[in-house]
Amino acid sequence: MVVRHDLNVEDFGKMATLPADMSPIQVGAMGRFGNLGFEVVGRLKIDWSDGSWNEWYCLFNDGRDGWLAEAQGEYMISFQIRDGKKLPGRGELRAGNPLNAGGKLFTVKDIKEVVCLGSEGELPMKAPAGRKSTSVDLIGDAGDFATLDFSEEETRLYVGKYVPFEQLKLTGLRELDGW
Repeated sequence: MVVRHDLNVEDFGKMATLPADMSPIQVGAMGRFGNLGFEVVGRLKIDWSDGSWNEWYCLFNDGRDGWLAEAQGEYMISFQIRDGKKLPGRGELRAGNPLNAGGKLFTVKDIKEVVCLGSEGELPMKAPAGRKSTSVDLIGDAGDFATLDFSEEETRLYVGKYVPFEQLKLTGLRELDGW
């Protein structure tokens, strides 16, 4: 696992192999988000009481980094918001409540305790298997979504959009039998 700190990288050694899943996405795949091209450079496999999902770490051709989430047949692209505004505490949030995040109005969709099953490739933070956090999903208008991630290290806010798989124009996908 390699952790990226701006232009510097830190090697944390080898991680356990992630369990196989049915995702066609893999490290090295490339795609588009609107006018932006991106490359998938890392992955987190996240688990919670009702299942698991993939968070693919991406480097975009405008110099930003972001995430391609793949959960229950839906795809979302998001970017971390670091505007210095105080984020709400975990205890302040309830499903159904409104929340202004990243300059947009959202509704808290769900709050769940999650654990990292493993990771691979290049990532912006340490994410060993067993890393626990609280994930708060927010839904907005016109395909907007946001996530608050409460971990021991810090609270992070990510804001983005739902994107149909076809619009991502992904290449370099993993071949799956029967697909």
